[in-house]
Amino acid sequence: MGDIRDIKPPLSFVGDYLLLIIFASIIVLAALVFLSIFLKKRLKRKAKEPLPAPKSPYQIAREALLALQGQGLPGLGKTQEYYFCLSDIARRYIENRFNIKAPEMTTEEFLFSLRDSAILSGLHKELLKEFLTLCDIVKFAKYGPTPKEIDESFSAAVRLVEETKSAL
Repeated sequence: MGDIRDIKPPLSFVGDYLLLIIFASIIVLAALVFLSIFLKKRLKRKAKEPLPAPKSPYQIAREALLALQGQGLPGLGKTQEYYFCLSDIARRYIENRFNIKAPEMTTEEFLFSLRDSAILSGLHKELLKEFLTLCDIVKFAKYGPTPKEIDESFSAAVRLVEETKSAL
Protein backbone atom coordinates (compact mmCIF):
# COMPACT_ATOMS: atom_id res chain seq x y z
CA MET A 1 0.00 0.00 0.00
CA GLY A 2 2.89 2.31 -0.01
CA ASP A 3 2.53 3.03 -3.74
CA ILE A 4 -0.57 5.26 -3.41
CA ARG A 5 0.35 8.91 -3.36
CA ASP A 6 -1.78 11.90 -2.63
CA ILE A 7 -2.54 14.37 -5.48
CA LYS A 8 -0.38 17.43 -5.76
CA PRO A 9 -1.89 20.81 -5.01
CA PRO A 10 -2.42 23.19 -8.00
CA LEU A 11 0.52 25.27 -8.98
CA SER A 12 0.07 28.97 -8.49
CA PHE A 13 1.17 31.46 -11.09
CA VAL A 14 3.20 34.06 -9.45
CA GLY A 15 3.80 36.47 -12.28
CA ASP A 16 4.23 40.10 -12.88
CA TYR A 17 0.98 41.45 -14.33
CA LEU A 18 2.48 44.88 -14.89
CA LEU A 19 4.33 43.75 -18.02
CA LEU A 20 1.15 42.16 -19.40
CA ILE A 21 -0.90 45.34 -18.75
CA ILE A 22 1.71 47.53 -20.45
CA PHE A 23 1.83 45.25 -23.52
CA ALA A 24 -1.99 45.15 -23.84
CA SER A 25 -2.19 48.94 -23.45
CA ILE A 26 0.33 49.46 -26.24
CA ILE A 27 -1.65 47.20 -28.59
CA VAL A 28 -4.95 48.97 -27.82
CA LEU A 29 -3.33 52.41 -28.22
CA ALA A 30 -1.79 51.42 -31.58
CA ALA A 31 -5.16 50.14 -32.80
CA LEU A 32 -6.87 53.40 -31.81
CA VAL A 33 -4.21 55.50 -33.57
CA PHE A 34 -4.52 53.39 -36.72
CA LEU A 35 -8.33 53.62 -36.66
CA SER A 36 -8.32 57.40 -36.19
CA ILE A 37 -5.86 57.92 -39.06
CA PHE A 38 -7.93 55.65 -41.31
CA LEU A 39 -11.18 57.49 -40.50
CA LYS A 40 -9.62 60.94 -41.03
CA LYS A 41 -8.34 59.96 -44.47
CA ARG A 42 -11.70 58.50 -45.41
CA LEU A 43 -13.59 61.61 -44.29
CA LYS A 44 -11.20 63.89 -46.18
CA ARG A 45 -11.66 61.84 -49.33
CA LYS A 46 -15.44 62.00 -49.06
CA ALA A 47 -15.35 65.74 -48.38
CA LYS A 48 -13.33 66.33 -51.55
CA GLU A 49 -15.75 64.41 -53.78
CA PRO A 50 -18.43 66.84 -54.91
CA LEU A 51 -21.98 65.60 -54.81
CA PRO A 52 -23.61 65.40 -58.20
CA ALA A 53 -26.17 68.08 -58.84
CA PRO A 54 -29.71 66.74 -58.52
CA LYS A 55 -31.42 66.17 -61.83
CA SER A 56 -34.26 68.42 -62.82
CA PRO A 57 -37.73 66.94 -63.42
CA TYR A 58 -37.15 67.64 -67.12
CA GLN A 59 -33.92 65.61 -67.19
CA ILE A 60 -35.49 62.73 -65.28
CA ALA A 61 -38.51 62.59 -67.59
CA ARG A 62 -36.40 62.96 -70.73
CA GLU A 63 -34.11 60.09 -69.70
CA ALA A 64 -37.08 57.91 -68.78
CA LEU A 65 -38.77 58.59 -72.13
CA LEU A 66 -35.61 57.73 -74.05
CA ALA A 67 -35.16 54.55 -72.00
CA LEU A 68 -38.78 53.55 -72.65
CA GLN A 69 -38.39 54.19 -76.35
CA GLY A 70 -35.24 52.06 -76.39
CA GLN A 71 -37.08 49.09 -74.88
CA GLY A 72 -39.29 48.72 -77.95
CA LEU A 73 -42.23 47.35 -75.95
CA PRO A 74 -44.92 47.91 -78.64
CA GLY A 75 -42.83 45.89 -81.10
CA LEU A 76 -42.71 43.04 -78.58
CA GLY A 77 -46.49 43.02 -78.23
CA LYS A 78 -46.38 44.71 -74.82
CA THR A 79 -48.46 47.74 -75.74
CA GLN A 80 -50.39 47.81 -72.47
CA GLU A 81 -47.14 47.77 -70.44
CA TYR A 82 -45.76 50.51 -72.70
CA TYR A 83 -48.76 52.73 -71.99
CA PHE A 84 -48.51 52.09 -68.25
CA CYS A 85 -44.88 53.26 -68.33
CA LEU A 86 -45.57 56.20 -70.63
CA SER A 87 -48.43 57.42 -68.46
CA ASP A 88 -46.35 56.97 -65.31
CA ILE A 89 -43.47 59.01 -66.74
CA ALA A 90 -45.81 61.87 -67.66
CA ARG A 91 -47.56 61.80 -64.27
CA ARG A 92 -44.28 61.70 -62.33
CA TYR A 93 -42.94 64.57 -64.40
CA ILE A 94 -46.00 66.65 -63.58
CA GLU A 95 -45.69 65.74 -59.91
CA ASN A 96 -41.99 66.68 -59.76
CA ARG A 97 -42.31 69.77 -61.95
CA PHE A 98 -45.54 71.28 -60.58
CA ASN A 99 -45.90 69.63 -57.16
CA ILE A 100 -49.20 67.99 -58.05
CA LYS A 101 -49.74 64.47 -56.74
CA ALA A 102 -50.65 63.22 -60.21
CA PRO A 103 -49.62 59.55 -59.77
CA GLU A 104 -51.97 59.20 -56.80
CA MET A 105 -55.07 60.49 -58.61
CA THR A 106 -57.30 58.98 -61.21
CA THR A 107 -57.24 60.70 -64.58
CA GLU A 108 -60.62 62.32 -63.90
CA GLU A 109 -59.50 63.63 -60.49
CA PHE A 110 -56.27 64.90 -61.94
CA LEU A 111 -57.89 66.69 -64.87
CA PHE A 112 -60.52 68.15 -62.54
CA SER A 113 -57.79 69.54 -60.24
CA LEU A 114 -56.15 71.19 -63.25
CA ARG A 115 -59.38 72.64 -64.63
CA ASP A 116 -59.21 75.97 -62.80
CA SER A 117 -55.46 75.94 -62.29
CA ALA A 118 -53.10 78.31 -64.05
CA ILE A 119 -50.20 75.86 -63.79
CA LEU A 120 -50.64 74.64 -67.35
CA SER A 121 -51.86 76.54 -70.38
CA GLY A 122 -55.11 75.57 -72.07
CA LEU A 123 -53.22 73.85 -74.88
CA HIS A 124 -51.23 71.77 -72.43
CA LYS A 125 -54.34 70.84 -70.48
CA GLU A 126 -56.02 69.65 -73.67
CA LEU A 127 -52.89 67.75 -74.74
CA LEU A 128 -52.71 66.11 -71.33
CA LYS A 129 -56.42 65.22 -71.40
CA GLU A 130 -56.17 63.52 -74.80
CA PHE A 131 -52.93 61.76 -73.86
CA LEU A 132 -54.15 60.42 -70.51
CA THR A 133 -57.52 59.41 -71.93
CA LEU A 134 -55.88 57.30 -74.63
CA CYS A 135 -53.50 55.83 -72.06
CA ASP A 136 -56.44 54.82 -69.86
CA ILE A 137 -58.30 53.26 -72.76
CA VAL A 138 -55.27 51.17 -73.67
CA LYS A 139 -54.43 50.27 -70.07
CA PHE A 140 -57.89 49.46 -68.76
CA ALA A 141 -60.17 48.82 -71.75
CA LYS A 142 -57.46 46.82 -73.50
CA TYR A 143 -57.78 48.87 -76.66
CA GLY A 144 -55.14 47.99 -79.26
CA PRO A 145 -53.76 51.29 -80.58
CA THR A 146 -52.43 51.58 -84.10
CA PRO A 147 -48.70 52.21 -84.64
CA LYS A 148 -49.60 55.80 -85.53
CA GLU A 149 -51.47 56.25 -82.23
CA ILE A 150 -48.50 54.79 -80.35
CA ASP A 151 -46.15 57.27 -82.02
CA GLU A 152 -48.56 60.14 -81.39
CA SER A 153 -48.84 59.19 -77.71
CA PHE A 154 -45.08 59.16 -77.31
CA SER A 155 -44.82 62.47 -79.16
CA ALA A 156 -47.49 63.96 -76.91
CA ALA A 157 -45.54 62.95 -73.78
CA VAL A 158 -42.32 64.38 -75.23
CA ARG A 159 -44.11 67.57 -76.27
CA LEU A 160 -45.61 68.00 -72.81
CA VAL A 161 -42.19 67.61 -71.16
CA GLU A 162 -40.38 69.83 -73.67
CA GLU A 163 -42.94 72.63 -73.66
CA THR A 164 -43.32 72.82 -69.89
CA LYS A 165 -39.67 72.48 -68.86
CA SER A 166 -39.36 76.18 -68.12
CA ALA A 167 -41.71 78.16 -65.91
CA LEU A 168 -44.87 79.35 -67.61
